[in-house]
Amino acid sequence: MNRYTISALAFVAVSSMGIASLARAEFVSLAATRDATLYESFDGSLANGAGRYFFAGKNNQVRARRGLIHFDIAGMLPAGASITGASLRLNLSQSSFGPERAVSTHRALANWTTGSSDPEDPEGSGTTATANDATWLQSSADGLGGGIAWQNAGGDYAAAASATVLTGAVGIYTWSSADLLADVLSFAANPSKNYGWFIIGDESTFGTARRFDSSESAALGGIAPVLEIQYTTVPAPGAFALIGVSGLFAMRRRR
Repeated sequence: MNRYTISALAFVAVSSMGIASLARAEFVSLAATRDATLYESFDGSLANGAGRYFFAGKNNQVRARRGLIHFDIAGMLPAGASITGASLRLNLSQSSFGPERAVSTHRALANWTTGSSDPEDPEGSGTTATANDATWLQSSADGLGGGIAWQNAGGDYAAAASATVLTGAVGIYTWSSADLLADVLSFAANPSKNYGWFIIGDESTFGTARRFDSSESAALGGIAPVLEIQYTTVPAPGAFALIGVSGLFAMRRRR
């Protein structure tokens, strides 16, 4: 093996090692594709699929409200992206007086849809469900009192929370944890199983309901939900092969 061959092989090896060092962190902020509120009711007649808010917790009549939110993760990331971090940001636009209350994300276990229901402000009581709305009893209502039922009244979601934040004063709150990241990784790898999250408030007592700005709120001066994802990308190996080949030619010309 001559000196030229040894030098060329060393050049290619060093160039290939640059793949790891050139991997760089990127961020993408995703807007919610849909969100909704489930209003506790015996007949599943209430919904909010197109309003500017969604709710989590219990109202003063001891009726639970549960939020739902979904993001298109796989469709918004470049090919080969490796997700390294995730955080969900929600704007709490109205809160009850009293102590801080926990609000948690729980991975949804069934698909759900939204309809055109849009309650009058402040939206806390919901309105009559329309076709495709998610309700307390249906993941997708037919607008006639039936539809595709949840397996459990109030929705189907993982018992364990992915992330929990104590909420009090109005403002922006961020949910981020290893379990939330695991959810995002799963959603990205299996888009057909990406049903989003339930947003569950403190349901241990009454008067704990929190109101969050929905994806529709941006057009009305609100602060829409955002899922921020951090990921890394690595240049295609072929690019380094070209670098190596060009280096070989350059070295040959210098001989």
